[in-house]
Amino acid sequence: MSNLKVDNKFGSIWDELPNKTEKKVPENQAEAMDLYEAAKSSVHSSLMKTWDSHNDMLKKSSELRKISERKKIIERQNQERIDNNRERFIEAAEKNEKIRKENIIRRQNS
Repeated sequence: MSNLKVDNKFGSIWDELPNKTEKKVPENQAEAMDLYEAAKSSVHSSLMKTWDSHNDMLKKSSELRKISERKKIIERQNQERIDNNRERFIEAAEKNEKIRKENIIRRQNS
């Protein structure tokens, strides 16, 4: 999972510029527009990375929910099998006990 860094500090336009961008005060409108566009592009790129991370996190969360649901289903099925087998063993034990008692009574009567 990618690390999602959230910086909640409110800074200046300089903070929004890509790394290695020279931080000098624009001397004319063209430089100011270039600075503004660079910062705008950086903010947009940062927002897209945040959305991509968010979407990846949602996808992984969905996969984990599916795995968890499958695990619960398998556990429930296993418990049902255990309960059914327990009932069969109890019925077989009761049947065997009944046959044993009948055999004892037959032996005593013969």
